[in-house]
Amino acid sequence: MHNSRLNRVTLWKLGRVSFPRLASVSIVLLFSCPLLGQEKDFNAYPEHVVKYLKRLYVPSEQQLAYREDYPGGFERWQQEARAELQIKLGMDRIAASAADHRPAVQLDEAADFGEYTRQGGVIETEPDVRIPFWLLKPKGEGRWPLGVFPHGHDRRGHDTTAGVYATEAHEKKAIGEDRDVAVQAVKLGFVAIAPAVRGLAADGVPDLHDRHGKSACRSHVMHCLLAGRTATGERVWDMQRILDWALALPEVDPRHVFMMGNSGGGMVTIFAAACDQRIGIAVPSCSFAPTTSESGYIFHCDCNMVPGLMELGGLPSVAGLIAPRHLLAVNGRKDTLFSQEAVERAATTVQEIYRAAGCPERFEHRWGAEGHRFYKDLMWPFVLEALQKSDRKTVR
Repeated sequence: MHNSRLNRVTLWKLGRVSFPRLASVSIVLLFSCPLLGQEKDFNAYPEHVVKYLKRLYVPSEQQLAYREDYPGGFERWQQEARAELQIKLGMDRIAASAADHRPAVQLDEAADFGEYTRQGGVIETEPDVRIPFWLLKPKGEGRWPLGVFPHGHDRRGHDTTAGVYATEAHEKKAIGEDRDVAVQAVKLGFVAIAPAVRGLAADGVPDLHDRHGKSACRSHVMHCLLAGRTATGERVWDMQRILDWALALPEVDPRHVFMMGNSGGGMVTIFAAACDQRIGIAVPSCSFAPTTSESGYIFHCDCNMVPGLMELGGLPSVAGLIAPRHLLAVNGRKDTLFSQEAVERAATTVQEIYRAAGCPERFEHRWGAEGHRFYKDLMWPFVLEALQKSDRKTVR
């Protein structure tokens, strides 16, 4: 009974959100949009540097990258690559450091916004690490699917995600770039959690005396690396502890979990979904790309550094660990942080992995027409369709 109710609710809610000319827009974006905003040469290294980097990233050394002749086949590759990824992220060290710590959650009183409620909270994911978040819940009875929305480099990113604005200009930019994704989610019938991301929000490790280029995220990752862990691993850990708590809530349906994030939040989404199979749908925005260009240019911020990641084939292989679950990667045509050719190459690699998993239809890559932002018209139809397919499978 719940399953049919969920489908009716999500479809009804979808009808209340504007997705203008969806079919025609999708055709234009996917097939006929010119290559805009890509003027950087991501391979412009001196010849001797190119040779050095080529030697560093030689494919024969990427022993855990997926290939058709991987010993034991696809399932063996995925099992071994996922286990190695968690070691490289430092998850074992984080777990050992947390020891028998049990995350504590504090919630503020809920505020009523008509269709939904919103309340602030804090979760202590390991000793002395307190992660603030916003919890948005639909009105009415029932168990709802869960969406978790990590943010990128933004000191108030979880506020933006949850529709908490400091100024009118802040609100205008957030709405104009579809950044209020937790609000969009709760209006579509999801319990939505907008957590602060460790090292990207206000409460990271400060860069004392500008030692790390006046960048708190770089300061944070350096401390992680010195201790044998990674900032990415810590962020995955935090998302997992949030899931532990949220999936026990009586209003949450633990069978239906998805994660969506832009930029650094998209990186958290990819790595968290690769490690944690409870996440059934993953939607990284403006973050999907190979780890390096063909000549070795690193596309992502230093704070995403995972030592030895190229042994697994870089980010496309990490994304491939999400198979057979649903994965939509979205990039902006005018996003100058990435090479469009490199993004297309990464998408081809992930598609090959999903084909090997027997579910090529569960991975899609889509182009948005603008820059480094969310694209709700491209994202939500994929999420709701994947949710309905998952629901029908559960019923059978």
